[in-house]
Amino acid sequence: MASDDYFLEIESHFAMRRNTPFILSAKDWALMQRWRDEGIPLPVVIEAIDSVFEKNESSGRRKVISSLSYCRHAVKEIWDERRELFAGAAEGTPETDPSSILEALAARVEAAGPADFAARLRALERERSVPKLEARLMDLERELIDALIAAAPEEADRMRREIAASLGDTSKLDPKVRARTEEANLRRKIREHFAIPRLTLFG
Repeated sequence: MASDDYFLEIESHFAMRRNTPFILSAKDWALMQRWRDEGIPLPVVIEAIDSVFEKNESSGRRKVISSLSYCRHAVKEIWDERRELFAGAAEGTPETDPSSILEALAARVEAAGPADFAARLRALERERSVPKLEARLMDLERELIDALIAAAPEEADRMRREIAASLGDTSKLDPKVRARTEEANLRRKIREHFAIPRLTLFG
């Protein structure tokens, strides 16, 4: 999985949980880079973001979570719990057989149409290393969303127009930041439209 995909997924998920278009700060990007450099898997970061927003929503205080920094402690806690699963040697095996998880993911992907991706998911049950399996799943997820965008150009164009309208005036934004934000939101909308699950053993 490319670093850009890692950052896009985090940015998109954070914006989705805030329920508003959102541009991450330089500080947020530095934090994501640190997580990436430390080898913290994307599913761990996503789970941590969810846990922070869920706790905030149930607390009654409903603070405005305006930065990824609010999630850094949750990321550390979950990563500390999961680290042993990811840090094993290449021949290490998951604590549980991944076959049932892969089959469930394959069934949901198959329902969205691209059967070849479902077959590729099922074939991954031969991989016994959790770190390698997670990396393969993330790569497959990126390919799958790219394929869905290519297969539905009119729908993707409609989503792009909606995203541009929702972001409002972005003329003062750096063009690269604007393009990255629009891409992150498009991938989120495609995932939701086709009901594509996150491809991970830790969903």
